[in-house]
Amino acid sequence: MQLQHFASYDIKEFSKIIEVNTLDAFIKNVLKYGKMQDPDIYDPLKYMGDCWEVFAEFFFKFFNGDHTLTYTANYEPNLSNLNPDRGIDGRGISTLDGKLCVIQCKFKANPNEYLTNKDNISNVVADASLSEEWVTNGKNAIIFTSCKGVHPNHAMVNAHCISKKEIARRVDKNVVFWNDFKSVISKQSNVQE
Repeated sequence: MQLQHFASYDIKEFSKIIEVNTLDAFIKNVLKYGKMQDPDIYDPLKYMGDCWEVFAEFFFKFFNGDHTLTYTANYEPNLSNLNPDRGIDGRGISTLDGKLCVIQCKFKANPNEYLTNKDNISNVVADASLSEEWVTNGKNAIIFTSCKGVHPNHAMVNAHCISKKEIARRVDKNVVFWNDFKSVISKQSNVQE
């Protein structure tokens, strides 16, 4: 497996960030290294969001074709200049109908918060509907987040949210997941040298 997100190559300390075996420890490391960033070189919030997007890419590829949580196959991060990031961070194929599935990744430092309007979570559906002729099937607009999920009173509450709780259930103490992640990052780091 090879990750495509540029941050999987650009973030030099990524191998240190993933020297963990739980989602909580990963999030703590993202915060730790994110706060060390010089805002004139790499904006700390952008850094943390990029780390989360790399994690998401690995997660969706590791669990490719899962029909119980992700409902996504063939995940690809949104890296194209033709499709700028207006809310869609990744795309895949829905396991329910074989059509387009769109993913928005949202990193929140506080895992006890909900996503709200200030997090621009409606953008994924708006962008997909307007620019990609996307039609919902109930599981093909996915919010992938490090927090509790979408606020219960938000219009996006019906989007398929994969929250910290569901992610942790899949990755905490999952030796194969973390070892594979470390191996992929290590190989990509060696390519850079």
